[in-house]
Amino acid sequence: MSVIPVFDPNFQRIISFYLFECPVRTRRRITKAERDPDDPQAKYKYIFKRVSQRGLTFADRGLDGPKLNSLRAAMTRLTDAKLIVTEQEVTAPEFNEYIIIQRNDNTSVTEGYFYCIRNAFAHGSFDVASGKYILQNNSGGKIRGLAVLREETLLSWIDLVNSPIEEIRRAGKNKKREL
Repeated sequence: MSVIPVFDPNFQRIISFYLFECPVRTRRRITKAERDPDDPQAKYKYIFKRVSQRGLTFADRGLDGPKLNSLRAAMTRLTDAKLIVTEQEVTAPEFNEYIIIQRNDNTSVTEGYFYCIRNAFAHGSFDVASGKYILQNNSGGKIRGLAVLREETLLSWIDLVNSPIEEIRRAGKNKKREL
């Protein structure tokens, strides 16, 4: 393991966003006791919980439903990172830059990528070497997510999330560019 670059401004920005201001919320189906007996759709409703108490969630930013799909598409257009979801056990793919997560019904796919990054930082399962972040998300003794992402990728995704939806939809369509 290398030395954590705690004084590096880019590292501080990455930690601040992905750990303390993570825009993800998890969800769970409401229990029978929480249901409104007069609501025929009650069993299909969810309770959402922020994973970080600071910052704005994707929903707070107006990024939900198809807009999260637009965000994920822009994330791939702006970088060389491969975004992978699997139902199988998570193993490292043969790419230079990637994030792979095991499907989780408690978050959307897009939120799952950010949740993986957040958990790796929160639980100290990361390393920083040569401008790359090696991240691992563990849960219940199993690897639920792995990533090798360049610092530039992590920073560009922060800028993307903080952009208006119109910019997100345009991001990287003609060529890879910085926001």
